[in-house]
Amino acid sequence: MGLNLGGFGDLKGLIEKAKSPGGLMEIAKSLPLDQLLQKLPLDNLLTPEFMQKYTPFQSIGELLEKAGLGSAGDSAQKITEVPQDKLDNQVKETTSFGSMQQLLQKAVEYYQSRQSDGK
Repeated sequence: MGLNLGGFGDLKGLIEKAKSPGGLMEIAKSLPLDQLLQKLPLDNLLTPEFMQKYTPFQSIGELLEKAGLGSAGDSAQKITEVPQDKLDNQVKETTSFGSMQQLLQKAVEYYQSRQSDGK
């Protein structure tokens, strides 16, 4: 029996979808936030470079620390433990993004552009 992933079929299908051009973005736009946090490679997306370019924070850990939701040394995986409403509020109040989902979509876009540039 396969794992249902919100219209993407089983896990193998999701992996294949992520490998296709634009596949990660399709996933980022179609899955709800709780599933995105479980499925996306957060450490590859929410890098210090991305956070410094698109938010006022040096890292995802700093964003969590400022909200009282974690510490500056936390990895991106820590956001899977934070209540989604608190995460969305922090992102909305302190960045140009309206939600954590929007921030993740931009992170996927940035990640894919860096991959296609060979960086």
